[in-house]
Amino acid sequence: MKLSLREIQIGVAAVIVGLIGTSLLLFSHASTPTTAIEPENGTVSSAASQITDSTASGGKALKFGSGAASGVPAQCASGGTYLWNNLETCGWPGPANTGYVAASCPGGHLAATTLTADSHGVIAVTQNNQTVNCQTINGCVDVTATGVTFTNNLITACDGTKLASDPIESSDSAGNGTGVIKIEDGASATITNNELNGLSRVHACIWHQGTSMTATANNCYGVDDGIFSWADTSYSTTTGDHFTIADNYLHNFTSKTSNGHIDGYQTEGAGNGTISHNTFLMTSDLGTNETDSAVAIWNSRKSSHDITVQNNLIAGGGFAIYAEDYDPSEASPSGGYSVTNIFLTSNKFSTHLFGCIGYYGVWYPRGNPTDKWNRSGNTVLETGFNLDGGNPSYQGASCT
Repeated sequence: MKLSLREIQIGVAAVIVGLIGTSLLLFSHASTPTTAIEPENGTVSSAASQITDSTASGGKALKFGSGAASGVPAQCASGGTYLWNNLETCGWPGPANTGYVAASCPGGHLAATTLTADSHGVIAVTQNNQTVNCQTINGCVDVTATGVTFTNNLITACDGTKLASDPIESSDSAGNGTGVIKIEDGASATITNNELNGLSRVHACIWHQGTSMTATANNCYGVDDGIFSWADTSYSTTTGDHFTIADNYLHNFTSKTSNGHIDGYQTEGAGNGTISHNTFLMTSDLGTNETDSAVAIWNSRKSSHDITVQNNLIAGGGFAIYAEDYDPSEASPSGGYSVTNIFLTSNKFSTHLFGCIGYYGVWYPRGNPTDKWNRSGNTVLETGFNLDGGNPSYQGASCT
């Protein structure tokens, strides 16, 4: 078939247009229909949390709670009984999405431990890069190695200082500095999906005085403090630093061990840490649930600095948050160690236990951080009240 000159011109024009379009797609980022979308760098709702993932683009990824994929029920936004009975559905850490996952273990169950305890029930972990996985452990784990990993274990504490058969006294100071897992000077550990039962015998679920610590998706209870960063300044000025605490469920504390100052997280000097997307339900064996705080950041042993507390669900405490410069004293806090760059962002505070969130309020009012409060997006879950300016009110009275 012979083509006319007009048809040939149209055909040539079409080829040229096609070549130009292909060139634009290949060489122009603006006109290509594909794009690099990184939602982890955007705003994260309470149904999801930003986590560190070395395999992901930019080193970050989103982790969704069990209710996130199909949408969080509307009842979650108003707090109250529904939220606290359905933490996981509402996108928060709770008993069903923290702790060990037996289905992930060989044969679908935990095995008896291969670790050996001494006469006080203390188990030494001394091998670098050791993995402790899918075990039922009765004893306190003492880590002196680096790069140790604990995953999918049920660990029930010893006393740490006495034989397990010895009685426990109220506010027993002999338990100070003990933990279900204790990370010693120079050691480091990653602790993921473990059930940590302190049995009202040890100071903390995790006692961190090592070089670094990551705690994720653990179920912690039966202790005086959930996680404690301790500054052993006789060893190093950075002990207890470099920590990530995310997606944990901390609850049911005790007054029967250590010093009786009950906190979800506590430090007397730490730096470079993140406390993100945890549930702090500050209940205890005290009849009135009068624990001290969900988060207590102090500076008695060294300066506390560069700690971010973000996107947590918090109920209870005397005051829910301490970020206190009290060195050398509360009356004259400046001049000693400092508390700086402490950021409290997008936390949800619930009236589930007390109308004032904590028994007295949210923010401890004395000896504020050295550089003042750095607060943004913190609200009362049940009312939407913005807490960035200070404590809430309850039944017409200020919570202070």
